[in-house]
Amino acid sequence: MPRPAQYHLLPLPDGSWETVSLIAAAIRCRATVPTVIVDVSAVNRMTIDALAILVRKAMRLRSVGGELLLAGPCPAVRKLIERTGTAPLLRAVAGRAAAVRALAQDGRTWHQVDLGAEPSTLFPDLPEHLEPYPRTW
Repeated sequence: MPRPAQYHLLPLPDGSWETVSLIAAAIRCRATVPTVIVDVSAVNRMTIDALAILVRKAMRLRSVGGELLLAGPCPAVRKLIERTGTAPLLRAVAGRAAAVRALAQDGRTWHQVDLGAEPSTLFPDLPEHLEPYPRTW
């Protein structure tokens, strides 16, 4: 079954572990489509722990037919991705528009959708007690 031509766009204001954890929890709890663009253009540096969270989320999204793209990473974030060998999992593009163009290479027209108000159904196999944050978004 082909994935819907829809994506979530989430801005990341900084590269701290705490902020990235909250973004990951929002995706886990409220994503209604498996493709997510994370705008990291405001991030000047990112911790290795924060990068690990994004990698795990990218792997999880791939497991349900989607992907996670990083839009607008600065040179320091790009270098971290390259040095850790995570570039195959975290596709980095120049900015938001470039991310949408990258998605559109499959010939479909992609549309942004907000995170859902109801709990996500993308990840039904993870027990609630293993979630990093409660479902109170």
